[in-house]
Amino acid sequence: MFYFQSARLKLRLYSLTNVAAALSIAFLVIISCNSSAPAQTFPGTNTGAIPDGPNPINCTTAAPRNVTFSVSGVASPVASVSAGFTINHTWAGDVDVVLIAPDSTTFTLMSRVGATPTVVNAENSDLTGTYAFSDAAAGGMWAAAAGGGNAFVIPSGSYRTQASGPFTPVNPGSAFTLLNNAFTGVAAPNGTWTLRFRDCEAIITGSVSAATLTFVGASAAGASLSGRVVTSSGRGIGKTRVTLSGGSLMENIDVLTNPFGYYTFPDVPVGETYIVTVLTKRYSFAQPALVVTLNDSIVDLDFYALE
Repeated sequence: MFYFQSARLKLRLYSLTNVAAALSIAFLVIISCNSSAPAQTFPGTNTGAIPDGPNPINCTTAAPRNVTFSVSGVASPVASVSAGFTINHTWAGDVDVVLIAPDSTTFTLMSRVGATPTVVNAENSDLTGTYAFSDAAAGGMWAAAAGGGNAFVIPSGSYRTQASGPFTPVNPGSAFTLLNNAFTGVAAPNGTWTLRFRDCEAIITGSVSAATLTFVGASAAGASLSGRVVTSSGRGIGKTRVTLSGGSLMENIDVLTNPFGYYTFPDVPVGETYIVTVLTKRYSFAQPALVVTLNDSIVDLDFYALE
């Protein structure tokens, strides 16, 4: 793995080798920074112990620990939301965490991890660390916890949001959900947001010691994503299909390069992660798939063909 970092971009190059096919596929991960709509992060207050849960199991009647965020200066509509918290709880399956907007829009970040219709006590792995939830994350907490068992600590990191248990199978667990989509309709994002923690079952308790809430506001016209498809000598390759997928797009978007190899995707929603791929029978590429977290327009997302 190789890293390059500048004031504007962070690039990570990953190479995955398929031995059976003797092929090497490389992904270039790009995070763009937006000077007009920067990420805004707010700290949570009222952290502390999460009250012990009821018996029998019931998330809705459990007394909450409400961590609150005083949000101001966030443009509407919200394009991207992510939440993170530091928690210590030795039974992950007991924990229910929801995010609540000022207009009472409510969304589950995690709940009853590992619970199945026949195993109601859920996952007994430990939550001991800092965990973030974002649509840009690669995997879910259910898969990270599966098979860990008692005293296994679910690794700190970034996770996708998933529907609440019970669910089977526990790996990969319940379906991924879309955090950003849940809050794009919040007309007035400024005010008090709440990260609500509940302990769904009695005896084992925990606490939350820190939390953050991060927003990226959408620009009125979105951002453009463009680049060029070229040979190793720099000659443009025309009539080549370039595909944009991911984010909150309902379907893939395809464009063809012009005779000089240039392509553009206009008005792409910011604050989301996309995959841009190139495909042509005439050439193969060192990086045929580019993964982009788009917070501002990108003009040089180029593909280089192998001779």
